[in-house]
Amino acid sequence: MLHLAVIFISVFFFSLHFAATLYINSSFLAHFFSLKFVGLWYVAGALGNIILFFKAPHLLNRWGVRKFLFIFLWLTLLATIGAAFAVRTIDAAIFFLVYAASAPMVYYALDLMLEERSSNRKTGEIRGIYLTILNIAIAMGPLLIIITGTEGRFRAFYLAAALTLIPLFILTYLFLRPKHPRAHYSGHSLPIRLWFRRRSVRNVTIARLILEFFFAFMAIYVPIYLHTYIGFSWYEIGIIFSIMLLPFIIFEWPAGELADKKFGEKEIMSLGFLIMFGALTFMPSLDKMIVAWTVALFISRIGAAFIEITTESYFFKQIGPTDSGLISIFRLARGFGLISGASAGALAIAFWPFESIFLVLAFASLLGWRVSSRLRDTR
Repeated sequence: MLHLAVIFISVFFFSLHFAATLYINSSFLAHFFSLKFVGLWYVAGALGNIILFFKAPHLLNRWGVRKFLFIFLWLTLLATIGAAFAVRTIDAAIFFLVYAASAPMVYYALDLMLEERSSNRKTGEIRGIYLTILNIAIAMGPLLIIITGTEGRFRAFYLAAALTLIPLFILTYLFLRPKHPRAHYSGHSLPIRLWFRRRSVRNVTIARLILEFFFAFMAIYVPIYLHTYIGFSWYEIGIIFSIMLLPFIIFEWPAGELADKKFGEKEIMSLGFLIMFGALTFMPSLDKMIVAWTVALFISRIGAAFIEITTESYFFKQIGPTDSGLISIFRLARGFGLISGASAGALAIAFWPFESIFLVLAFASLLGWRVSSRLRDTR
């Protein structure tokens, strides 16, 4: 229980840091580059992260999971501090790319440590607690927008985000130890053929890819849309996003327990995609109405919360703690989601009105519903 508690506290502090940068990075890049290039930098960062995931099994066998975690924590910290002091376009690009490639690897290392200490019987509950704690921190991240402000104050914002990593360094150094320090992680390359043959693992990964596509689209383009096109202040956006993220806190833990004990992941996941679809279809018609935008985004996140916990629970019920290759492929969904989301968004706003991004997301949600309906139920 002590190690689970340390993992939970660690993911809280890292998620607080990650959320502090999540919704401001695109505006930070837009300060240095034109809007059409912002999405391209996200694509480049995601490609760097994908390369690291392909190398992850080899790096884990060489370093061990604890050293792996430390190295990518340091890279994340240095990139955050570098962004705070970036004054040239080349500096902004380099530090963003290092950050975008490195930060997901910290989550990956914590994933491995958590999987070591989880039993299939309680996977949904443990993952639900883990994601609830993670998302409490994510929901607190936009509050830093309110506290520090972002109008010309990127330096203060990134330095505040860097400070949130200090407790994680202390926890990792003093308490966080892998259960099996000499564990051998599967292979030195990703088991693509094995992943493709295991239909349930493949389909839940595709469902997660669609969710990550949604997250990328929302994180990159919606802050710009609300601020530049609709006219909300960053203070108002901070309030909207803080409320928007509450479903991840409220629903994921109970949804994980329900998936373990009553309904199974398939039904809850499918419902999540339908809820997300319904909310997205209304967004293109919304004007500068803070309540309407808050409600619509809140409802969309109810669906996303259902999908996030059920894809996590379902996937980790299919694999074991040393299946790092399959876990790498599953976590690659985030990188590929960023690439596809950034690219699709750039194409959408190049040929159609900006609000068309929500209809693209609605169509993706229907595809997600179709994929989730093909899963083999766990109950």
